[in-house]
Amino acid sequence: MIDIAMLSTPKVVAVPLNQENTMLQFNIPNMTCGSCARPVREALLSVDPLAQIETDTPARQVRVETALDEAAFIAVLAEAGYPHQPQPRP
Repeated sequence: MIDIAMLSTPKVVAVPLNQENTMLQFNIPNMTCGSCARPVREALLSVDPLAQIETDTPARQVRVETALDEAAFIAVLAEAGYPHQPQPRP
């Protein structure tokens, strides 16, 4: 279930000007259609409104270019009902 109130609550994010962006990748097993991609995108943008986000629904993956740490993104994805599942390492 998606908490609409959580998604509509603005959050203030401080981003240091000298910090470089990194590309984060999240595996979202239950992002099965385009309708799922929208709340995922909105949840991620609530953490960093300046993030560049690419969704790949068939692969069930999201890539986020951001200067922020991945922990906040992982938490908001879980809150929105789309938890990240880490890839097993070889």
